[in-house]
Amino acid sequence: MKRIFYILLSIFCWLLLPTLRANDLQKQSKDSMLRVYLATPADSTRLDALYKLALFDQLTPTFIYYENKLLEEAIAQKNIQYQSAATYGHIVYYYNRLDQKHAEQWLHKLELLAEQNNYYGHYFKGKKMLIEFYIISQKIELALKEAQDMYDKAEKLNNKNGMREACLCLLTGYFNTLRYKEGLTALNKAFELTGPDVSTMDHVDLLTKAVLTYSYLRDNENLYSYLNQLEEAKEKLCKETNLTNGYFNLYLLIDLQYSLYFTRSQQPEKAWEYLQKAEEYFSPSTFLPYQLTRLAAYAEYYQLTKDYNKALVYLDDAIQLIAPISPEDVQIYGLQKADLLVKMGRPDEALPLYKQITKTKDSLYTAFSASQIEQIQSIYNMDNLILLKEKRQKTFHRICLAISVVIILLLVFFNLRIYSNRKKLEQDETEMRKLASIAEEANEVKSRFLANMSYNIRIPLNNVVGFSQLLSTDTDLSEEERNDYSGIIQSNSTELIQLVNDVLDLSRLEAKMMKFQLQDCNVEEWSNDLSCMAQMHSEGNIQLILNAKVSEANIHTDLSRLTQIVLSTLVYPSDCKERREVKMTLLYQPEKNIITGEIENSPLADPKFASQKVSVRQKINQLFFEHFGGSYKLKESKEGEVSNIIFTYPTLS
Repeated sequence: MKRIFYILLSIFCWLLLPTLRANDLQKQSKDSMLRVYLATPADSTRLDALYKLALFDQLTPTFIYYENKLLEEAIAQKNIQYQSAATYGHIVYYYNRLDQKHAEQWLHKLELLAEQNNYYGHYFKGKKMLIEFYIISQKIELALKEAQDMYDKAEKLNNKNGMREACLCLLTGYFNTLRYKEGLTALNKAFELTGPDVSTMDHVDLLTKAVLTYSYLRDNENLYSYLNQLEEAKEKLCKETNLTNGYFNLYLLIDLQYSLYFTRSQQPEKAWEYLQKAEEYFSPSTFLPYQLTRLAAYAEYYQLTKDYNKALVYLDDAIQLIAPISPEDVQIYGLQKADLLVKMGRPDEALPLYKQITKTKDSLYTAFSASQIEQIQSIYNMDNLILLKEKRQKTFHRICLAISVVIILLLVFFNLRIYSNRKKLEQDETEMRKLASIAEEANEVKSRFLANMSYNIRIPLNNVVGFSQLLSTDTDLSEEERNDYSGIIQSNSTELIQLVNDVLDLSRLEAKMMKFQLQDCNVEEWSNDLSCMAQMHSEGNIQLILNAKVSEANIHTDLSRLTQIVLSTLVYPSDCKERREVKMTLLYQPEKNIITGEIENSPLADPKFASQKVSVRQKINQLFFEHFGGSYKLKESKEGEVSNIIFTYPTLS
C-alpha cells in the first residue's frame, strides 16, 4: 500500500470536486447553467457560467471545449482571473489523463500569464501537479528539487498559498524516501502558512493530507484529532456549495479512516459501524486507492476480531487488485498475509512467501536506489550545465557591456564637446543679457535711491539756507527768535551731516573699503555703558533694560563704530519725545564662539519711523555685522507691529 498511499497523498485534492450521483439533478443543474450562459452578455457572469459548466463534464472532451471557450472569452474581456482559471483547467484535465507533456505545455503558459500580470492564484497549484507527476513516476529527487524551488519562489513573492502547496509536495517526497521527520516538518509548516482567509477546499485538502499521513504512521492520537477537524471542514464545505450529497469521495475517505482509527484503538463495534457507513459511498468505479484502503480496513478489522479467514480473503483481494500497478505494494500486502498465516498456524505456507518477499524487496530497493542516484547525478549535471551556461552568458554580457561602454563614452565625449561649445555660446549670451539687465536695474535702483536721498537732503538743506538768510537779512528779529533760528540751523546741519556720513559709510561698506580701528574688547564692560548712553542720546526718553550674560566674552572690533551701530537701534531715528522701554538681551554661546543679541521694541524697527534714512541705517548695520562674520536681521512680526532686531557677533576663542 506504500506507493498507493503516496499517489493518494499527491492527488486527493482533485477528487474533492463534487460528484453528483443523481443524474437528473446533474442534468437539471447543467441545463440551468447553460441557460444562464446563453442569455448573459459578455461579462464576468457569463465567464462564471462557463467555468461552472466545465465542472459538470470533468475528464471528458466536453470539459476542454468549455475551458477553451472560457479562455477565449476571458482574453477578449481581458479578465486575468478567468484566463488563469481556464489555463489551469487544461492542466487539471491533462493531469487526470496522466498526460505530462501537455500538462507541462499549459503550465508554461500559466507561468507566463502569472508573471506578466503578477497573478499567481492558480500557478502554484498547477506547479504542484507537475511535481506530483515526478512523484508518481518515482522521480523523487527531481520532485524535491522542484518543490524547494517552488517554495523559494513563493517566499520571494510572499505568497503563502504557494509556500503551503510546496510544503505539501515536500511532504510527499520526503515520505517516499522514508524521511518521515522532514515530512512531518513540512506538514507542520503547511499548517503554519494556513491563515484564516484560506479557502475551505484548500483547508479540506490540507487536513486530508494530515489524516492520510498520521494514518500511515499509525499515530492514532493525531489521526483522530485531524479526522474531527476534517469532519467539521467537510460540513462547512457542503454548506458553502449547497451539495450535501456531492462529495462522496471525501465521505468515503473519512469513514474508512475512522474505521481504521477505531480498529487500532481496539474498538471493533465502532470500527464496524464506520465500515458500514463507508459502504454507502462505495461503488465498483471508486478510485483505486480508495478500494485498497477499504480492503485494508476490512483486513485489519477481521484480524482484530480474530476472523483470520475473512482477513486473508481481503488481503488476497488487495494483492490481486494492486499487482498490475505497484509491485512494491504487493510486497507489503504479501508480508501482511505471511504474518497472518503464521497467526493461523500455517507456517509452511508463510515461509515461501517470506523468501519471495525478501528477494523481491531487495531487487526493488536496489532498483529504486539506483534510480534515485541516477536522478541526483542528472540534477547535478544539469546544475553544472546551467552554471556553465550562466558563466558564459556573464562573460559574453561583460564583453558586450565593455564594447557598449566604450562606444557610449566616445559618443558622450563628442556630444559633450558639441554641448560644451554650444553651452559656452549660450552662457556668454546669457551673461551679456544678465549684465545688461543688472546694469539697467542698478541704474534704476540708483535713480530711485538718489531721488529719495535728494528729498531727504533737500529738506534739511532748505531749512539751513532759509533760516540762514533770515538771520542775515532780517534785522528786526528778537534775540529769542535768533536763538530759535540758530537752533534749527544747528539741528538741520547735524542731520544733514549725519545723512551724508551714512551714505558715505554705506558706499564704503558695499565696496569693502571701510577703514576700521580694531581692538580687543570685553563685551561685559562695553555693555555696562549702553543704558547711560541710550538715555543721554535720547534726552532721557529711552529706558534700556539690559540683560547681559556675556561674562568672559571678548571680541575684536572697531569699538566706536560698534557702539554707534548698537545705539542707532536703541534711540529714535528722528525727533520724538515719546517715552519708550527697550529690552536688550546679550547671550554668550561659548560652544559656538558667538554672542547673540536681541533688541525688543527697537525704535529703528518701528514701522511708524520708516524712511529712506532708516533703510540706509539698517543696511549699514547689516553690512557691518556681516563684515566681521556675524549677522543682523529683523524678526518677522504682524503687520503694523514693532519687529525685534536680532544680531550675532563672533567672539575670540
